[in-house]
Amino acid sequence: MNMRTLYALAGLWLCSSIAVAQNLKGRVTDSEGNGLPGVSVVVVGSSQGTVTNAEGNFSMQLRQGNYKIRFSFVGYKAIEESVSIGSEPVKLEIKLEEDIVSLSDVVVLGSRSTAIRTNVETPVPVDVITMKDLQVTGQIEPTQMMHMSAPSYNSSRQTIADGTDHIDPATLRGLGPDQVLMLLNGKRRHNQALTNVNGTVGRGSVGTDLNAIPAAGIERIEVLRDGAASQYGSDAIAGVINVVMKKEAGTNVNAHWGRHYAGDGRNLMLGVYHGIKVGQRGTISVAGDFRFREPTNRVGDYQGPVYINWNTGTDIARRQQLYDQDQALIAQRGFSRSKNMQIGNSKIDNFGGMLNGELRIGPKTNFYFTGLVNFRKGQAAGFYRYPFQTSQVNLDLYPNGFLPQIHSTIWDRSLLVGVSGEFGNGWRWDLSNVYGGNSFRFDVKNSNNASQFALGARAQTEFYCGTLRFNQNTADFGISKDFGKQLGLKTFNVASGLHFRIDQYGIEAGEEASWRNYDPASGRAGGAQVFPGFQPANEINLSRNVLGAYVDLESDITEKLLLNVAGRFENYSDFGSNFAGKFSARYKFADVFSLRGAISNGFRAPSVHQSGFSAISTVFISVPGEGLQPRQQGTFRNGSPVANAFGIPKLKAETSVNMSIGATSQITENISLTIDAYQIDIKDRIVLTGQFQRGTSPTGQLISQILDRAGQREVNAAVFFTNAINTRTQGLDVVLSGNQPIGKGTLNFTLACNLNRTQVQGEPKVSETLPPDQFGNVLFNRQERARIELAQPRSKYIAGLSYRLSELGVNVRLTRFGRIETYDPANPALDETFSPKVVTDLNVSYRITKNIGVMIGANNLFDVYPDSLQKRQWPTPTNPTSLDNTSFGRFIYSRAATQFGFNGGYYFFSLSANF
Repeated sequence: MNMRTLYALAGLWLCSSIAVAQNLKGRVTDSEGNGLPGVSVVVVGSSQGTVTNAEGNFSMQLRQGNYKIRFSFVGYKAIEESVSIGSEPVKLEIKLEEDIVSLSDVVVLGSRSTAIRTNVETPVPVDVITMKDLQVTGQIEPTQMMHMSAPSYNSSRQTIADGTDHIDPATLRGLGPDQVLMLLNGKRRHNQALTNVNGTVGRGSVGTDLNAIPAAGIERIEVLRDGAASQYGSDAIAGVINVVMKKEAGTNVNAHWGRHYAGDGRNLMLGVYHGIKVGQRGTISVAGDFRFREPTNRVGDYQGPVYINWNTGTDIARRQQLYDQDQALIAQRGFSRSKNMQIGNSKIDNFGGMLNGELRIGPKTNFYFTGLVNFRKGQAAGFYRYPFQTSQVNLDLYPNGFLPQIHSTIWDRSLLVGVSGEFGNGWRWDLSNVYGGNSFRFDVKNSNNASQFALGARAQTEFYCGTLRFNQNTADFGISKDFGKQLGLKTFNVASGLHFRIDQYGIEAGEEASWRNYDPASGRAGGAQVFPGFQPANEINLSRNVLGAYVDLESDITEKLLLNVAGRFENYSDFGSNFAGKFSARYKFADVFSLRGAISNGFRAPSVHQSGFSAISTVFISVPGEGLQPRQQGTFRNGSPVANAFGIPKLKAETSVNMSIGATSQITENISLTIDAYQIDIKDRIVLTGQFQRGTSPTGQLISQILDRAGQREVNAAVFFTNAINTRTQGLDVVLSGNQPIGKGTLNFTLACNLNRTQVQGEPKVSETLPPDQFGNVLFNRQERARIELAQPRSKYIAGLSYRLSELGVNVRLTRFGRIETYDPANPALDETFSPKVVTDLNVSYRITKNIGVMIGANNLFDVYPDSLQKRQWPTPTNPTSLDNTSFGRFIYSRAATQFGFNGGYYFFSLSANF
């Protein structure tokens, strides 16, 4: 059955049940009788529910029987109403009372006003993605849930990328992972310890690990798609993502089993949530996530040298002679050319927990807290070391070569505590502190230190290679009041606050054998193959403090005009001060049409990771006629003797100017449309440079001299963090969504897209140390330019359709990922283009009983893969020329950039229970 037939049958089935009325209807209002949009209406003990529309109305279809219906909305006391459903429809009128809760609860992301606004009424675009929306994606990791839910959000898993195999980089609006700010329950979330230094999207950046948050405890994720540094501080250039954790009474259990069509990559997941009421004082909830991901492998057959390097020189007869000798040894020793690398998802075991709650401790005072802990063990592989690579392989240990493994141990923890309340005549206050930290330990197994060759088979095969650590403590105090009534306006909210933060970053060296070269004169590589350990010279303990203050004014000047003005001053102990401001407005011509727009300036301070990271690592670079070859690459700190010798300046803050304009429409009471265009100019964007390599050219010789004078004789190339470029990002977001009762059920639909383009403006910065043109080409080469401009889809479309008919639910989602491209650093003939692809997801759910439901489905139903690499002309014995991106056939798909991964179709089964 093809896709067109499937959709036609689904459409006929849906249409066959049109025009049967819903038997539970009602309206939810505030204390003054105003309809409340977006109120959650849930049948207690089940997953069935809905939300109120723009007028506060709702409707559902229930079987005959007795039910408890729960009504909840941020800023209001949740209530439960008992109903009996018989043969006649039931109509409810529900009134919710305001609640004194923390500012992080009542605030809609992007605003500190308590005024309730729908997505068509805010002055800037804000998406609210519920846990129900995330679960129907069939994914089990929060990053992949978001990747398939939000067009402007991208996160594809990486491979053969050291630590980045274990923590997925994620981006918003095509910018960097560190140009979006992450909040947890409205408070700043700490970054990961890992810096992305390999050849992936986000190279040189430091993101925030969304997968460290247990999905079982998530209530919703809010996405502010606009610059917000003036409201939330550094990093909020592309926008802000706020993860809101559950704190409702009840128990939820979710189990998931899935596997890829190819037979590998099995996923197991168990998520448990339990919340209890503490009398009338509040709730306390706990959650746990247990995820087990097996690796995938999409490797091709290796066609290069194994025991004897025949790929050398241009003498065809000699090459053929060596090739024949190599083939004879391959046959004699039974070496297999297939599956000798692991190219795909890494193996991950993930354990996460949450403690969350809020308790009333006074008539107008609340105490709230959120604690998270996450432990992750990962296993990934690097490039296979073949026996002919004698500078890297101890043949006494590995006569047939070896596949080295990187084992990660990642700890993540955070604790948020706060007190909020109200005093006087409507003054709201909030005092909080959040401590968070992340550590990433590297261990290497099934490897060797080739310079230990004198030990023979007694040499080490496992190495501790060091640990990265990042800790952050953030204290906030905020106060706000709505002066609308005093000024004769609907609203006039004034908010102000103080912010103090401490960032700490550290590198711990690995054991000596992980990094030392025991015999430099031998020509053999020192350190653990695949990931040489951090050396004592790399060790650092770096800290800084940040002091900030903000003012935020928001007012409904008239029933139609909403204005917002915000400003924030921050002082960093390591680079100085910055001021960010924002002005936004929305004018409501009618329910069916509003205009909105914003202009702001923002900033992103260099992370302490970028200031403090340094390492010697093994990277593979493309060498003409030889394919990918290992090189020792040094990443050197700004301000170090090496950086100074190359003329690399001290890091400074990125600055930005954001402009957006949009139109919104409440087309009907159930259907809304938002269209937002944006432009983001970033000045002094921080990147990780290209490789300054030793060589025989005049520039290469000069680089050799600089490295030798700096005492880095074993390093083949040097890279640095630097403010190298200015960029401009332009784009368009469109979201059409709605729901409609059809027959005995409800149809929900979403049509959304993101179009964006990032371009480097002008030429990269240059230095007086090297010739300006050659220095600029290395500092930011064409490969790095393509990584910024072309490696992420310039378009992403999502069309989702969900229909629930009593106990049965059907969800269909089509996602179109736009074209991407990769460039070679020097040879345009090796550039690759990957065409757009459409991925279809389908799942069917059924509620077996009131409390238990099942779901079966397929992600990537039609087993779509990205385009394979086209440049596949590797050297042969009779043809030494090369035009090859596959590393002698091993790579079928690009590892430098991918739209949605290359694992193919995935089928799954899940079981849920709600009490």
